[in-house]
Amino acid sequence: MKKELAEQIQSDPDFQALIHHRTRTNWIMAITVIVVYFAFILMIAYYPQLLAIKISAGSEISVGIVAGFLIIVFAFLMTGLYVRRANATYDALTARIKETAQ
Repeated sequence: MKKELAEQIQSDPDFQALIHHRTRTNWIMAITVIVVYFAFILMIAYYPQLLAIKISAGSEISVGIVAGFLIIVFAFLMTGLYVRRANATYDALTARIKETAQ
């Protein structure tokens, strides 16, 4: 019985759409985050003088500190984007899959 249910769910077009969209979104977001983090690390390695520039005269805050802060904000935004998409799209597809699987 469980094997038949699993096969029914796997052949459901909604399930296949869910897997496709979720996988695509996850890869795009993962690659985006990796690019941003590695760009920051490469900036530290190859252009530290650029990150050492103060944001204004007499300020102790440098471009590097601001960039680091923005990367943290970026990570929060990416998490929020994924949660929003999961709640709007993935939860609806999951609910439809559960309804048809019963």
